Parts: sequence; structure tokens; C-alpha cells
Amino acid sequence: MRSALLDDLRSLSLSIIVLNDARISEPLHVDSVWSFKPEDALVDVLRAKQAQYDAVWLVAPETDGILVQWQQFFTGLAKQVCLSSLSALKLCQDKLATLSHLTAVGLACVPSQEYKQFKAISGEWVLKPKDSVGCEQTYYLATEAHLENVLACLSTDTEYLLQPYIAGKVFSLSALFYQGTARFICCNQQQMQLDKQQFQLLACDVNVHTEQAASYQFLCTQIAQAIPELWGYIGIDFIETENGERLILEINPRLTSSYAGIKAATGINIAEQILALLDGKVAPLMRNKQQTIRIDIHKG
Repeated sequence: MRSALLDDLRSLSLSIIVLNDARISEPLHVDSVWSFKPEDALVDVLRAKQAQYDAVWLVAPETDGILVQWQQFFTGLAKQVCLSSLSALKLCQDKLATLSHLTAVGLACVPSQEYKQFKAISGEWVLKPKDSVGCEQTYYLATEAHLENVLACLSTDTEYLLQPYIAGKVFSLSALFYQGTARFICCNQQQMQLDKQQFQLLACDVNVHTEQAASYQFLCTQIAQAIPELWGYIGIDFIETENGERLILEINPRLTSSYAGIKAATGINIAEQILALLDGKVAPLMRNKQQTIRIDIHKG
């Protein structure tokens, strides 16, 4: 994902500084790399060097409020941040709050409730943290043995939500949001597997079902009207049930795995689009390709 973003940014007239974990390889062909170690006081470095950068593009998870915290930090330094507003980030980092909000305005979502404790298993369920990313700690439950196995893995300081297991295909929409409006980019199919009760994302096919673009645009517009503070690149995960119903799973207010394949699949430089939004300009989506690209998800 970071490599795809840097490829998009390199094609523009920009000075690029990359903040890089010293445990991984440094990116090539950028103006500067600031390496850091886990024990470094990162905020002190970024504050001391703030005169050297004007805008920030965060690639970070919502988990434990990480994305919100960094957005607050850079906003406090008066930097332009390529993210939604703080209120939108806070809403979307809580899956249960997001789905409750969307349901309240009439959008079809996967029924969800706060997990407290099962007294007995009846039916098929999905248990996941309220603020996880991807399939992190996302479990399938159907028997007492399933529950017993999973309970041993749950974190005591994590809040979980519970959803009925719904058979179907999992998709995501990639879109650009700006001031209560949305522009649909592409639909992506997520290739999932269930391994020892835990869901895993294996790959993502970027730019599928192009013939349904109008209906996907309509859904994106509904979400933009429901959460007008969303800004920039947004990912929308949903299940398409066996009878064709679309049920929203979550809203990702950041770059998603699908981003890595968008330029190859559509020809659109998303980074260019978002930097234009920083200046209040809505540039036309220059689509000069129409193909499906598979992105394999590698787990470290």
C-alpha cells in the first residue's frame, strides 16, 4: 500500500519525505527518509522538524485510536492532513457506532450488537473488535467448543461486537469523498477463507462488477450524505447476500488494500485527486484503463 502511494506521489511535482520504521527496508527514489526505532520519541522528532514538511499522508490503522491520535497531532501542528475530519474518524473507528448511525438513517447494514457474554450458542455468529482493521481477531462461532476456543484468545481491554454470520460474498467500494458528496472509483471483491475459526483475507480483486457502477455510486452518495465529514479516499466494506441484498459491514476512512491496484486497474492517480481536494479542487477522474487486478495479501 505504501509503495503504491509513493508511486502515485513520485509522478507529481512534490518533495517527498518518508517516515520509515528502521526494521524494514527504506523506500527508494524519495527526497528524504527519516528512520526511527520503536523506542524513539517520534513526536519529538516530528515536532522538531515540522518546518521541513507542509502536508501529511497517514497510513495507519484505527485500532486503539492510532489514526485519530496522529490526526490530532498533525492538526495541532497546523499541517494539512489527507484524512477525514476528527469527528468522522472517531465515528468510523467504532464499527458498532458506525453501523448504528447508518442504520438510523435508513441504510442496510449487517445487524450488530455489543458483545457482553454468551449464555449459550444458538446459530452462527461473527465476533470482532469494534476498532480492528482487516480480519484482525474476527472469529466464527457456531458451537460451544468454538466459543471456548475463542474466549481464550480475547483481550480483556478490547471491546467486541457480535454479528450474525451471513452467507454471501464480501466486497469493498473505493471512493473519493468531499463535502457531503462521493465519487465512486471501483468495486473490489475480497477473497476470504476461514482457518481455525478465524477469518483471513487472502487477496483482493480490484475493479470488478463494472456494469454496476451506477448502483455503487448511489450507495456511496447515500453514505456521503449520512457522514458528510468523510473526506478523501474511503473504503466501504459490504456483504452481498445470496439473494442479492447489500449489507454494509464498515467504513474505512483511510487507504485500504485495494488502493494498491487502482492505478493499474483504472489508470486513475488517486494521490493526485486527493491533493487537488486539499486545494478545494474536484478534478475529473481520468479513467484510461478498465481491467481487474488481483492484490495478494501477505501476512507478516
